[in-house]
Amino acid sequence: MLVSLTLAQMSCLKDSPNNASPSGSNNVVEFQNSSIPVSYTSVFPQYDNGISIKNDTGSFPVNLNYTGQISTAPQDIKITLATNQNALDSFNSDQGTPYVMPPTDAISFSSSATIAKGTRQVTIRIVVNTAAPDFDYSSAYALPLTITQSTYGIVSSNFGTAIYSFTPLNKYDGSYALTEKLTGWGAYSIDDGTTFKWPNNIGFVTSGQFSNTTSDPNWGSLFLAFSPSGGTTAFGATTPQFTFDANDKLVSVVNTTPDDGRGRKLAIDPAVTDSRYDASTKTIYAAFIMYQNGRPNQYVRDTLVYKSAR
Repeated sequence: MLVSLTLAQMSCLKDSPNNASPSGSNNVVEFQNSSIPVSYTSVFPQYDNGISIKNDTGSFPVNLNYTGQISTAPQDIKITLATNQNALDSFNSDQGTPYVMPPTDAISFSSSATIAKGTRQVTIRIVVNTAAPDFDYSSAYALPLTITQSTYGIVSSNFGTAIYSFTPLNKYDGSYALTEKLTGWGAYSIDDGTTFKWPNNIGFVTSGQFSNTTSDPNWGSLFLAFSPSGGTTAFGATTPQFTFDANDKLVSVVNTTPDDGRGRKLAIDPAVTDSRYDASTKTIYAAFIMYQNGRPNQYVRDTLVYKSAR
């Protein structure tokens, strides 16, 4: 018989890395950790996923678990899932977050799953389609899921609803080693052709389907640079955004920080025609110019070599 279940959804999570059964119950179905929860005190558990996107699609896992008097399910347990806008609203209110539900045509998943007799867990995958007409890379998406029905046991009061936030990562996203040459400004130039290697891995952070900003542990998203002595620094109020076309040619570099009065702007160097992403070596070649009021042009030649996922 299919049993409909009412969830006590507003209780806080147990402060434990493993999902816990509600007191007084021995046969429980629940969402199981697919990663370390973002918080152990939020109204619902939140799992955050970075999704590598290939051919406009990516996916992330959702684990469903049985715990009971015996170590494995005594029978097949069919579990039914549904999205829950009210849960997402409650979570945002509780955590002060801006998450929104992804467009329905951008998400697909099975609304039911079966924990087989003799096992404890089943995993389904949430498929994300970034080519959906309403998908927006700049939105803070989260998928709120609730276990609405089970053919055996009861639903965990703490882990019967879960929030799955996710960030799509384009193919350029990752941690890179940077080699840089600057010419033009006396204070930040080595005009004899010297190049410097950045001492930290540089994050190339997805900001759109074909665009990325940079991130450094010390300087955040600011435009990185070297002094003539080789010391590290960064240009204030200057956040570069790199945009590629469908053929991996770098077609735009712009400053996304509002002007602070110095008029700092970034633009592709038109004299260099091979700024691009080389997929075979996972290397980015970027030649661009920084303009500032009252200064000569600063010419930048960056080479970023992929090292790992961020």
